[in-house]
Amino acid sequence: MKLLCSCLAALLLLLITATCSSASIDQFAGSWNNVDPNTSGITKIEIAASGTSSQVHVWGRCHPSDCDWGTVKAQAFASSVSSDLAGADTLIAVFDSGFSKTTLVMELSGNTLIVDSYDRFTDGSGRSNYLANYKFQKAPAQSEPTPSGTAPGAVIPGETVPGSVPSVLDLTGVWNCDDGGIYYVRQLGTIVWWFGENDPNYPGWSNVMRGSISGSTINADWTDVPKGSVMQYGNLVLQIESSNRLVAISKTGGFSGSVWTR
Repeated sequence: MKLLCSCLAALLLLLITATCSSASIDQFAGSWNNVDPNTSGITKIEIAASGTSSQVHVWGRCHPSDCDWGTVKAQAFASSVSSDLAGADTLIAVFDSGFSKTTLVMELSGNTLIVDSYDRFTDGSGRSNYLANYKFQKAPAQSEPTPSGTAPGAVIPGETVPGSVPSVLDLTGVWNCDDGGIYYVRQLGTIVWWFGENDPNYPGWSNVMRGSISGSTINADWTDVPKGSVMQYGNLVLQIESSNRLVAISKTGGFSGSVWTR
């Protein structure tokens, strides 16, 4: 009888262990939408996972369209030092915007992705670090018909994809802004600089900017320089509407310009 009980206990322990170890990093894979459609924070997360490696792509609330944070490699964390990372139950990804660092801690609860977002500002603005909590549901996989002879996801010649940016984008040139300024822009790869002023001889203000292109947005830090009399600084998020039009969707530091054209 004791032997039977011991065997049953061992079998039960084996079943529990197998059940607990059935978690897989692959379960994180997919497209996840925020359960709150009115969130002012993260709206969508896409996770690609295979084996013990994963990548996380994030979008945040912006106007008129969501800001693309880009893609970073995530670190997997298991439940113990002896656990297999392929069965990790936590992913951590860090996004650096240039003016802040956001650490995302992602865990699964059933069919829900629980995300804790830790934001820390690095621009010296004095803004407080803060924590935000989100819940996401996985979007159903969709397969859309494509024209005969066209590979899925391919752009049909002559077709314009909404919200897309030309594959060959060059913002270098002289731009005019609705703040009355002239902006001299230089793009090198995904990095953009400018010098802007409202008068070349007697400027009331003049500023410089350095930004990084991610998707159809530019995340940038700007500061006034002493050619003018104004001394402010802050952050800009610009929407690239076309090769000849930029629109500010987020501004700090009292920046007045909103639309640039050339």
